[in-house]
Amino acid sequence: MINKNNSGIYTVTVDMSKMLVLFDQMGQGNKEDLKIPEQKDTTIYFKPFADTSTILTARERELFKEGSLRMRTDEVAKELVVILSFPFKHIADLPELKSSYFTAINKMGVSDKLKQNEADSEPDEGLPSDMSTDKNILNPSQDAYAFAAASGKISNTLIDKELFNNRMQNDSSMQMLQQMTMMMGDMNYKTVIVAPGKIKKYKGNQSVLSNDKKTVTFTTTLSDVLNRPEAAEYNVEY
Repeated sequence: MINKNNSGIYTVTVDMSKMLVLFDQMGQGNKEDLKIPEQKDTTIYFKPFADTSTILTARERELFKEGSLRMRTDEVAKELVVILSFPFKHIADLPELKSSYFTAINKMGVSDKLKQNEADSEPDEGLPSDMSTDKNILNPSQDAYAFAAASGKISNTLIDKELFNNRMQNDSSMQMLQQMTMMMGDMNYKTVIVAPGKIKKYKGNQSVLSNDKKTVTFTTTLSDVLNRPEAAEYNVEY
């Protein structure tokens, strides 16, 4: 979401609910095996971690100290959702924030806090608690694209198809995502851009513009992107 003064909030939502359904189908869907509380809603604010971290750079502290992570689990409803929120002061900060939030989360020690709070949960059933990588494991091919954001314009452009194909064949994180689709079905990717005014031009996969013309949504799947990496491209002018 972008405000009129070019500040805004970058949000990443990861819905892992299919995983709970899969465990049920595999005969593991009981509380004793899953070790997931029947209902739990936890929010971790990054500011205390950022203020006390000795390894964050000054720039990282500025970008991420107001961020938060929310993990909502409901065994009965078969819901497991993680929401990462990062306020930004200016849209020009968005590309740097988007490319480095996993690194910053790891530096702040949020993974350790997750392990502590979810001690009675399996580590792989939410946002991975071991985030000791500089690469965004939710999108391991992101450096094959150029994401740009400036006042009035946001775009994501494929710049290195060869790199993308190499990652698809050799990268362990990409292979893990492919294996997960075989077990749980295809993964959906949705990009929602909320502009401060009416959107003038937009282009992207399965695009939908809201009635007030201030919100545009692009939708694709992991399978589509793997077969046609251009499916992850989009361009918006407002």
